[in-house]
Amino acid sequence: MLAPLRRVIVFVADVQLCATFYRTMFGFREIPSSYPPSEWAELDAGGCKLAFHKAHGPEGPIESPTGSSADPHKLAFFAEDVVAVRSALVAAGVRMDGVLRYGDLVLCHGHDPEGHIFQITNRS
Repeated sequence: MLAPLRRVIVFVADVQLCATFYRTMFGFREIPSSYPPSEWAELDAGGCKLAFHKAHGPEGPIESPTGSSADPHKLAFFAEDVVAVRSALVAAGVRMDGVLRYGDLVLCHGHDPEGHIFQITNRS
């Protein structure tokens, strides 16, 4: 392997809102940082780090949610029982789409507070 994935950075309007969502819903541990919490938060997501960076545009900081169904990235989380994880997230108030099955592959998509799509899948 030339360069293994170590960190995924998501550019967001509200760094702490998104970090809290993934910390609470997936149980990721926050990694202490010397950067201002309004600009950067990083979580230990198991096999890699998940970081949230304050989004800036040509006019300065972006204050509205950055996520949409047209986003070019998707966080994919492994679960042996996709249906059970989906049910737990729905019970916690997370907006989740339906379960999709393609042979042995089971997956579903969810939406974080800024509209970024994430996936729960049994594909390792």
